[in-house]
Amino acid sequence: MRIFLISTVLLLGNSCQAQNNQISQSDIASFFKIDGKEIKNCQRESEELKKQKIDKITINTVQDACIARYEHFNFYRENTLKMLEKIPKEKDFVIINYINDNSMIPHSTKTILNFENNYFGFKHYYNYENDKFIEKNEKFEVNKSDIENIQKIDEYLKTGQSQYVDMKSAGLIGNNAHWHIVARNNGKVRMIELFRIK
Repeated sequence: MRIFLISTVLLLGNSCQAQNNQISQSDIASFFKIDGKEIKNCQRESEELKKQKIDKITINTVQDACIARYEHFNFYRENTLKMLEKIPKEKDFVIINYINDNSMIPHSTKTILNFENNYFGFKHYYNYENDKFIEKNEKFEVNKSDIENIQKIDEYLKTGQSQYVDMKSAGLIGNNAHWHIVARNNGKVRMIELFRIK
């Protein structure tokens, strides 16, 4: 009986540890959740415009543009889940998500997977064709600059130190200055926001 209890405890402990090192769809959904406060701010802005008796078309356009600023989180979620399908359950990996072009709203994004020094990329963007915007989500070849960024991020994840990356923003703005990372390193799963600091 004693051996049975010890075996059961060990089995349950290993099972819980394995579950803690797995990434579920709900974990990904939570990490890339659009903050409800931001959406409420967009709605408040629309309400202010209504009080000023602005026409409905303008109000709807302003509200849609405000909410569209956060749509890149949906792209991050979808493409991260696609990348996770490429990885065996126990292997280490790094997935980075970032805004590739912030001149348009919704923003163009990139999601890049580094798995055993193999790189895979998805690019989400809108292309203007035949007088309308067409949504595109397609594979792309990861370039040298992206690989260098991933290596710097991976270094930070492994050591906790970097001259290039930190958990606190240095106020840099622009493309490729803020990353949403999903990673497994030595069996430990992390979902973290990182910033370029120089």
